[in-house]
Amino acid sequence: MRFTKYAQSCAIIEGDGGGRVLIDPGNVAMDGVTFDDLGTVDAVLFTHRHADHLDDRAVTAAIDRGLAIYGNADIADVVGDAVTLVTAGQQFQAAGFDIVPHDMPHVVMIDGSAGPPNTGFMFDGRLLHPGDSMQVDGMRVDVLAVPIAGPSISLHDAHVAVETAAAATAIPIHYDVFIADPHRFANWCDIADVVVLDHGETAEL
Repeated sequence: MRFTKYAQSCAIIEGDGGGRVLIDPGNVAMDGVTFDDLGTVDAVLFTHRHADHLDDRAVTAAIDRGLAIYGNADIADVVGDAVTLVTAGQQFQAAGFDIVPHDMPHVVMIDGSAGPPNTGFMFDGRLLHPGDSMQVDGMRVDVLAVPIAGPSISLHDAHVAVETAAAATAIPIHYDVFIADPHRFANWCDIADVVVLDHGETAEL
């Protein structure tokens, strides 16, 4: 499995068979790359509707290319009939991966209000992309893509999430809008192998 990171929470997850899933291509990522820059994509997943996770340019490109698009009912309200609805706990297959969606509450916003419905995605039982949720209670993963900044996310919260999920490897994400230093997190988080990736850089997992 390979994880290629792009800005904010955008990533491409590639399996050993070559299938490639794009997750959360938001406005920050799409300001830096074009859809074609991402190479071949077999499916697109969206965790929630916030613009830094879901950008109209990516949606249009995915629809124009006839790609499978997956998301929750709230995503379908934004994107329309092109979305294949996912249900928490019900596994589906995309690009050669067995993917299990999980309802994971979005962190609270700056004013204390709730965020939109948020779906985390587990790939082959090994890697979890939680969107904008820090509540990984009851989940155990080898690799956690962990948000380290946000409207109510601290480096401490990220450390707790890595510890709670018992992740052997953590990949910091979601630090390009609410700014945090992934290298500082790597220095402080000594309970996992923290892999800091530049935009467009790939890690073998």
